[in-house]
Amino acid sequence: MAAAAVSDDFAKKCELQHNDTLGRFVVARCNLSAGETVLQEQPIVILPHIGDRRCAKCFKLAERFCSKCRLLALCEDCAGHDERDCQRLRELQLSEEQVQLLQAKVNAEVQPALACLLLGEHEHSRPLYAEMSQMETHLEERRGTDIWKSHQAHAYAPLEATGVLKQLQAVDEVLVQRLLGILDVNVYEIRAPEHGGAMRGLYRRAALFAHSCLPNLETAIDDERRIKVFANRPIAAGETLYICYTSVLLGTEERRHILKTGKCFDCSCARCQDPTELGTHMSSFICNACACSGGYVVRQPETGTWQCLLNPEHKLKPEFVCNMLERAKEEIFHARGDIYRLELLLVKMSRLLHGNHYLMLDLKQNIASILRQILQNMAHCPNRKVYERKIRVCQELLLVLKVVAPGISRLKAIALYELANTQAELARKLYSEQEHSSRELLAELNQTEIMMREALRMLLFEPVATPEGQMSRSMLRELKELQNDIKLLQESSDDVVN
Repeated sequence: MAAAAVSDDFAKKCELQHNDTLGRFVVARCNLSAGETVLQEQPIVILPHIGDRRCAKCFKLAERFCSKCRLLALCEDCAGHDERDCQRLRELQLSEEQVQLLQAKVNAEVQPALACLLLGEHEHSRPLYAEMSQMETHLEERRGTDIWKSHQAHAYAPLEATGVLKQLQAVDEVLVQRLLGILDVNVYEIRAPEHGGAMRGLYRRAALFAHSCLPNLETAIDDERRIKVFANRPIAAGETLYICYTSVLLGTEERRHILKTGKCFDCSCARCQDPTELGTHMSSFICNACACSGGYVVRQPETGTWQCLLNPEHKLKPEFVCNMLERAKEEIFHARGDIYRLELLLVKMSRLLHGNHYLMLDLKQNIASILRQILQNMAHCPNRKVYERKIRVCQELLLVLKVVAPGISRLKAIALYELANTQAELARKLYSEQEHSSRELLAELNQTEIMMREALRMLLFEPVATPEGQMSRSMLRELKELQNDIKLLQESSDDVVN
């Protein structure tokens, strides 16, 4: 269990307010510049995703349990976990049958529930428990839902049946639901020790920021699970501070569904209220009934109907939209890793979806990832078309990101870096094959340097102990090499002129 240390930035720069719409939320106490840090803190508690069993000490995936308390998992490398937690669980004096019942459920909601309950059992962590208890739960909105029923069956019922609840704070089902609701509504996803794995972290102050699909804050979580929250653009004193609880690269219906089911509210930001998603058309369909170009079918927020912007009589049934998107997602899933299938899908789906539709962007991201691997392996002998395809895909992604992620954005920085790197490599290739002159190479590298510097500017706000922070260090080295190449070309050009 990590200490929940909070930086002084929050108290100096943020003010907590409350209204009926947002509940508790945060506004800027003073003007904030782009990139300025407003919060750094450690999590109150770190939790596995449902279905994972993780070591209570190092959070690696684990198979066995602590031999003393028999309830918390340990990996092969760890001999023990927090002694206070272990002692309190031993004091429960559970029978072998009761232990086996809880161990069978520990991959479900039992482990998160126990982690929260144990916070309230120790004097040193009771203030954190009390503060956590004040967080938003949306308890009444969740009552009777599938999530409520799952928590009842997989957390409350086994803890009640084994007598654990009677010995821990005399809790009832409502308290268990409140604690698990706090986690569902407020946690952040954090990287797990193994590559590609994920866990959840609950933070005292970071949980207070309101949501917008057009946030003015960025968040980054380092390898020590410390969260950093910083402004992605200049923010005036008195402005509400927003983070985005979902991915900005999802369409409106997808984002709103995630927010409604997981966070129990409807987003009413400018992007959600605009059928074209600020002109990006990230959820738009091609209107095949229109003879001219520019006919796009969009969902009207007020009515929920899908109709053409040029001719409102042209409509799509919601059932068709839902079924088509589900089929498309399934096809994308099965095509991952196969660039030929992905490219064919892109052509096929372009007959129905706008080129910026979020599923089209997903395809393009997958294609860009495979192209990166091809270009990094020179054994493939990539030709000019491979470079040009990667450049075009990156440009198309950036056009959307500049709208939905204005200001400082790690997604935009990475896409810009991928574009700059590929463009520079292509320019060098064409020069080495004598298809470009030194003057053309110099012009391309100068343009690349501008893009690289902008990408690096955005990534330098990322903590060092993150993949993006490490990427920024590599980019800095590449930028210096690029600048050396430019200098040599300029000197060579000057020599020719003289």
